[in-house]
Amino acid sequence: MNRLFLLTVGVLLVGLNAWSAPNSQSMTGWISDSKCAAKGANEAHASCAKKCIEGGEKPVLVTDKDQKIVPIENPSAVSSQVGQHVQVSGTMTSSGSLHVDKVQAQ
Repeated sequence: MNRLFLLTVGVLLVGLNAWSAPNSQSMTGWISDSKCAAKGANEAHASCAKKCIEGGEKPVLVTDKDQKIVPIENPSAVSSQVGQHVQVSGTMTSSGSLHVDKVQAQ
C-alpha cells in the first residue's frame, strides 16, 4: 500500500512539474528600444535604437503580428541584433518579459 501511494504521489509531482513548466515561444519582430518602441520597428531606426540602448534604454521586441511591445529579460542575448528584424525563441517570465534563448536575423 505504501509503495503504491508513493508511486502515485511521484507520478503526480512529475506531471505537475511538466504542466507548470514555462512554454517556449517563437516570435518575429524588430529589436527596438523602450523609448521609441513601436515607432522604432523599422530599418531606418537601427542607429537611433543603438544610441538609445547605449544611453540606458532597455531593448524590446516589437512583434510583427500585432505590434506588441515585449520587454527582453536578458538584453545581452539581443545586443548584436538591435535595430534588426529577427525571429526570437524563448520563454515568457511571470513579469511579462521574454527570456531570449535564440535569435535569428530575418
